[in-house]
Amino acid sequence: MKNYLFFALVGLLIGCQADGPKPARYAPADPIDMTGSWEVDYARSDNIQRRFNTIIRQLQQEAERRARAAERGQTYSGTPMSSGRELLALAEMAEIITAPELLEVIQTDNTVRVKRENSFALICVTDRPPPTVTQTPFGEERCGWDGHQLFFDITLPDGLSIRHRMTRSALADSLVLQTAVYSPSVREPFIVNRVYSRFDPAKAGYRCTQTLSKGTVCTTEKPAA
Repeated sequence: MKNYLFFALVGLLIGCQADGPKPARYAPADPIDMTGSWEVDYARSDNIQRRFNTIIRQLQQEAERRARAAERGQTYSGTPMSSGRELLALAEMAEIITAPELLEVIQTDNTVRVKRENSFALICVTDRPPPTVTQTPFGEERCGWDGHQLFFDITLPDGLSIRHRMTRSALADSLVLQTAVYSPSVREPFIVNRVYSRFDPAKAGYRCTQTLSKGTVCTTEKPAA
């Protein structure tokens, strides 16, 4: 079902009004160890609904400025506005992409594998200067170390693209995963920052999910047998 929704949103977002992400420049590789199991911490992560509401308010304010300029017979010099429908589609796509609550990072000297709950793994060969370029069924993927950040840049058909950036906190107890979703029909990317905390997979506890429609909903898990 998620795959169907994802590709339906891709179709909605195809357009030609906005530019994609700028070409990346990479700092010298400075790998850090992110090995382990990680669980999303919603209290320290972005709330997608709030981010969406903030952007909608900004669009409304810009629409008001354009209207006032038109009333005065002035030309408004701002870039073309994105529609609320296109922005909602981009937010829903970001919601699907950032849905994994659990990560498992397996890291060696030449490979990093990021296993994501209910999603495909992000895998990067890191024994060469970045970026490592791979052709996938979804499009082109570039990955590697940009300083101490691990990046995955995925270019989808028709100008859509996804940029992941992962890094570890200074205290080594948290991972930060920033995901930026770009659409040619939306002026700015929709960016979501997820913070993950180390956890023991053998222990039970609360599991939470966060959606645009229901907000954050938590349930309890049974201990492992």
